[in-house]
Amino acid sequence: MQTFRIANLEIKAVKESADKICYVLYPLENLGEWIEEAAQRFGVTIVVVTGMDWDDDLTPWPAAGQPPGCPDFRGYATRFLSTLITDVLPEVEQRLGMSENAERTLTGVSLSGLFALWQWMINDTFHNIISLSGSFWYARFVEWIKAQPVPRKSGRAYFLLGDQEAKTKVKAFQPVQTDTVEIVSYLHDNGINDFFELVPGNHYQYGELRLNRAFPWMFGGK
Repeated sequence: MQTFRIANLEIKAVKESADKICYVLYPLENLGEWIEEAAQRFGVTIVVVTGMDWDDDLTPWPAAGQPPGCPDFRGYATRFLSTLITDVLPEVEQRLGMSENAERTLTGVSLSGLFALWQWMINDTFHNIISLSGSFWYARFVEWIKAQPVPRKSGRAYFLLGDQEAKTKVKAFQPVQTDTVEIVSYLHDNGINDFFELVPGNHYQYGELRLNRAFPWMFGGK
């Protein structure tokens, strides 16, 4: 495993393929030894990026903080996406010796799952996305998605949500299952190659198990 810093972000990378690379925006401490094992099992280079401001760098526009009483979301996703594309990806892929036309996938969970879909709608840097428990309850996000002309995508999109997530006491989070189904249906009806799973559990539960459900669909393997 290689470890380095780019643009004040912590990067941990395991190279397994020169042609397929998956960037994971996920708290590393929740992944354990999964990175090395998964890279080998699924035949994909895995790069975990941490150190971003979770509430601000991954949100697409300002919104009230949730749960109530939390600081407001500042909506710096555009700036963070620029950092990824301009600073992080070129240096990572040069260090790892990736091929010029390597297929990129972006994986996120919670707010980074929201970020993964948001950037996919406006940018073609990442061929595929994986969104685990994406925060699609975010203020005006469903409306924004349905107001966009769905881009033609040759890549694929995987979505997963825990079946207990909508049962939270936080009112703003309660529509997450309805919102996710609405978004996925809209994308599917507009030609996106997608797959959605509703699985047991709550938000952030079973992190490695959920990644191990998403990766076979996206990359093959076991």
